[in-house]
Amino acid sequence: MNVVSEECAKTSPDVAEYNLPGTYRGPDGMRITLGRRVQVKNWPYDLSIGEDDERRFDGQGSWSYDTGTVVPGEEEFGIVELSFSQGSHKGDMPRGSQELLVGGAPAAPVLFHQVDPDNCPDPVFRQ
Repeated sequence: MNVVSEECAKTSPDVAEYNLPGTYRGPDGMRITLGRRVQVKNWPYDLSIGEDDERRFDGQGSWSYDTGTVVPGEEEFGIVELSFSQGSHKGDMPRGSQELLVGGAPAAPVLFHQVDPDNCPDPVFRQ
């Protein structure tokens, strides 16, 4: 479900790394704060969450910014990679990193998880 807007979130090459720090809210009470570190609340163990695994955690870790494209030769957009080092319960957090694509505008960045480019991304996080 695309929260807040009926229009699908799309990547944007206009949003730079320095536009990203702040707190973003998503569906089901999910929250992500990008600062010196990343902090998450009510975060799924797998962003491609299915009905069979809805476990959530609060945690923190590091984040990094890179650029990429979906199709070689197309305009690049930002990608935020999250790596968790602490969770609600000791050792209880995702082992691998998670990626969010960057969209929106410099004054109103959006982070989202895109699995299927033929459907709206889910979840979507707005600052």
